[in-house]
Amino acid sequence: MISMKKAASTFSLALLLTTGFVYAETKSVASEQVSHINGATLLKGTYDYLGSLEKYAFKSTITNTIIEEGESIVDKRTVQAKVKRPDQFKIDSKGEFINRSAYLSGGVFTMIDNDEKYYASVNSVGNIDSTLDTINRKLGIVLPTSTLLYSDMSKFIHPRRVQNFGTRKVSGVACNYIAFRQGKTTVHMWIENSDRPLIRAAKIVSPKHGTTDMVINWDVNPGFSDSVFVFKAPKGASNVSIKPVK
Repeated sequence: MISMKKAASTFSLALLLTTGFVYAETKSVASEQVSHINGATLLKGTYDYLGSLEKYAFKSTITNTIIEEGESIVDKRTVQAKVKRPDQFKIDSKGEFINRSAYLSGGVFTMIDNDEKYYASVNSVGNIDSTLDTINRKLGIVLPTSTLLYSDMSKFIHPRRVQNFGTRKVSGVACNYIAFRQGKTTVHMWIENSDRPLIRAAKIVSPKHGTTDMVINWDVNPGFSDSVFVFKAPKGASNVSIKPVK
């Protein structure tokens, strides 16, 4: 039997390696023939559009499935993010193995475990991109779906030839269905077929780390105020330190 602690660790690694993309059941709304539109062009379009947004929010439903010691482990979680460029975000991640929130505001990054009631803060100099790079490199922290916070997603995705398989519907929205390989990992991605080419769903299949599925709902005109990014320690919470990665 796999311990809960080991399962949680395994899924944290899966999220890191797959960068949080995902898949949804799709329904064909076009020919099964491969589209003439260049898949790499579609991928670049979604990078550019997301990078152009100054304020947005999204909610993603993530399902990780892996085989460990002969057992199939399924981890489901939701990630809700609020983003305001250049230097503010809040991310809430909740599932069976995790219940954490992360904040960036006023040059301070804070992460809290909402169940255990302990939190840690570190000074951050720079924008969202540099903060995410710093906490990853120096502290070993990778936030779920953090790829969707960066101003340029292309720094993480270096695909071989990208194929476009035409238009499909995802949750009632027409999307361009593309697929590509990155190393030994296969990535399927559904990009909204409109003037806001957002990633609506993706599926990542890794021969070593299993499958990650995710569906994303977006709000590109959110009404939240800057106060949502400011961390306020709850009653009884303990402030702890984060040890740098050696």
